[in-house]
Amino acid sequence: MVIEPVKTSRPLIEMLSFTPVEPGRPGKDAIAAYARDGVTCLRSAFEPRWIERLGEGMEVAIANGTQEQEKAEPRVALDGERVFNVGKRGEPGFFFYDTFMWQRMEQFREFIFDSPIADYARRIMRSESLIFYFDFMLVKEPRTSMVTPWHYDESYWPISGDQACNLWVALDHMPMETVLHFVRASHRWEHSYRAVHFANQTSPEIDYANLPDLPRVPNWHEEPGDHEIIYAPLEPGDCLIFHNRTHHFGPGNSLPATRRRALATHWFGDDVRYNDKAQETDPPYRGENLVHGGSMECETFVRVR
Repeated sequence: MVIEPVKTSRPLIEMLSFTPVEPGRPGKDAIAAYARDGVTCLRSAFEPRWIERLGEGMEVAIANGTQEQEKAEPRVALDGERVFNVGKRGEPGFFFYDTFMWQRMEQFREFIFDSPIADYARRIMRSESLIFYFDFMLVKEPRTSMVTPWHYDESYWPISGDQACNLWVALDHMPMETVLHFVRASHRWEHSYRAVHFANQTSPEIDYANLPDLPRVPNWHEEPGDHEIIYAPLEPGDCLIFHNRTHHFGPGNSLPATRRRALATHWFGDDVRYNDKAQETDPPYRGENLVHGGSMECETFVRVR
């Protein structure tokens, strides 16, 4: 089976990448790139032992998720359920995701609280404090055509504020064909778009409830304008850090034998507050006893710094 490459009328521009000064400490150039472009790339941000530990955890998550799917009756996912496989039927590959693993698996809990990841997040956002929101694993097996559609994270979350970021850690070799695409500096745009459900591509009946009257995110590969699309090839242990309003897209995995495993972790800094949006949010959990305009800190969203 042949997986077609991403169709784009715009050139893809490789972004600059940076080596941390030390574990947990991005350099000034990396911090400046994040502020300017809405995304920065850190090389060898995590030692091999951390990547191996995450790989162990992902195998457990995939095994458990596959067993749950096999036991379940065919139906549309209910609000709040985890949807593990959003691949197309009949394809050799699949697109698997899971979330909140840190609450169930020691491998992810160790990574969140003992690796340098929290210090990268706090320093890249120039924040004094830090709250951990949630983790989110994405696995695209070889020959998986399903893309991660253009979107930005803030459209899914009940928050306001500027200090919110995603640290996206690569577990595999990711050449140009499989890495994320970003619209440079889109985190500074004032106009907003509504959230799009990943599973909506194959199951149009699955979508979020009470979405605001906003347009869908355009296909920035084809949309006219002067915006630039940037990317960075990755190796295991490399990390992308991007703002929660930076528009991004993930191709399918057209490679014949290489998986594309990544862990996304989401973090809040000093100025983030709970925003009691009417829409269904993703993840669906709104924490405990949160008050509109107040802190996001609670039992589910824990303070780490």
